[in-house]
Amino acid sequence: MLVLDREAAIAAWRRAEARVYPSVMVNAGLYQEYIGVVRSVAELLRDVETEDDLVAAWGERRELVREAISRSAPPMLGLMDLEAVRDAAFCHRHREITREHGKQIARERLERARRDQSAWVVLFDDVTPLGSHRLEMHVASGRALHASSELPLDARRPTFKLEVVQLDPADGTWLLDKPPVMPAQTFDTREEWEARIAGARSLFGKS
Repeated sequence: MLVLDREAAIAAWRRAEARVYPSVMVNAGLYQEYIGVVRSVAELLRDVETEDDLVAAWGERRELVREAISRSAPPMLGLMDLEAVRDAAFCHRHREITREHGKQIARERLERARRDQSAWVVLFDDVTPLGSHRLEMHVASGRALHASSELPLDARRPTFKLEVVQLDPADGTWLLDKPPVMPAQTFDTREEWEARIAGARSLFGKS
């Protein structure tokens, strides 16, 4: 499975999840039904246990939403974007797979980065409508950028954080006994956060 195929699929799933989420602002009942169907579809994907197999299933298993709603059709089904439901379910299952097999996925990505002679590798990347976490490691040194954002339901705007931590260059394990290379910093705007991430990548990306 090509990396570009996987990244494109994950991006599509996240866009679908972002379309489903705003319904909570308009109709809490509709949102709860959305979540119920998304989880029902994701449950049908429990037999899929790897990222690559999930991407393959996305192209092959088109009937999942129909199968899920045939068991208990939600009253507001007519208001739902069923394509978004399907893709959001794949996003949900991908998040489960990432958490269940996080260490294995990180090792595979690190091995691939070494083969490709990449300077940096993303070991973990989770995005939801309420926030994000991303761990990007400098392959040679093990220094890693841990960037996160958070948007609580009762907040008007998100907060952004960045810290640089030390991972084991051999396998990407977080060395919890090592102090942060750069302590966590908080930013008020996405623009400043992204600029600091770029600056840290340049500063700490030296062997």
